[in-house]
Amino acid sequence: MSVFSPISNLIQTKIIPFVFKISKQPMLFKELMYANKIYNDGMNLEYNMKGFRVRLGRIYFVYFALFLLVTMPLSFLFHTQLAKIDCHALIISSIVSTIFLFLGFTLFKSWLIEQVSTQLISDAWKNHFPHFDYLKNSQKVSSIYSQALENGVLNKDLQRHIITKMVD
Repeated sequence: MSVFSPISNLIQTKIIPFVFKISKQPMLFKELMYANKIYNDGMNLEYNMKGFRVRLGRIYFVYFALFLLVTMPLSFLFHTQLAKIDCHALIISSIVSTIFLFLGFTLFKSWLIEQVSTQLISDAWKNHFPHFDYLKNSQKVSSIYSQALENGVLNKDLQRHIITKMVD
């Protein structure tokens, strides 16, 4: 059992359902293809993917709670050394720590969105492609989908076209 297993379990069972409003409806095939393509292309997932909504206030709450959980024990531990530092150095360190605070929030938010997107895409993948492994075939399906769009394959023939190309 890994050290990160309880942390990963906490993220999947508590933080993600608290922070995101996830749709109960299964993802449509065309939505899965589009989401898989933008995920594999490394594009912004927050506004381009359907199936979840970000609750920004809750992300702020979780992030600042985690930030305080880490920084408060450190500040109590190093309080006597911090009290003896010159005030100019403290001003500069507060500016730097504020930069890291907001930079960390941006990274935390994008990481959470990537986690929920991966979870939604893999769940939809099990629904539409039960016989194909997601990790092995997602890049291939993304390129087949791109080619199908370029070739003008109709929406009603898209699923048959992609499965046929995957089997070939």
